[in-house]
Amino acid sequence: MPAVYHFGNDYLKDWILPLVLKGEKRICLAVSEPFGASDVANLRTTAVRDGDYYIVNGAKKWITGGCTADYFTTAVRTGGKGAKGLSMLLIERNTPGFKIKPLTT
Repeated sequence: MPAVYHFGNDYLKDWILPLVLKGEKRICLAVSEPFGASDVANLRTTAVRDGDYYIVNGAKKWITGGCTADYFTTAVRTGGKGAKGLSMLLIERNTPGFKIKPLTT
């Protein structure tokens, strides 16, 4: 929720924050990836703008609360190499093509 609170526009804040604070919805941070773990500057998950939306390709792993979250604040690569090429996207659980599965440990 901190990413939405600190960096989200007023529309996102008015929509997401009350639901999460009331406990009606859950949110998590999706940054770690299978190949680079928490090496944020070298994320492989990409997002390409397609009209009003982004097409996201990649995988996240070890996401605390991911199996029960309704919203995912997700680190993606929208630009070049390094930290300057990263963006955060809010992805809803029911987004077409978005898959969630528990990690067997």
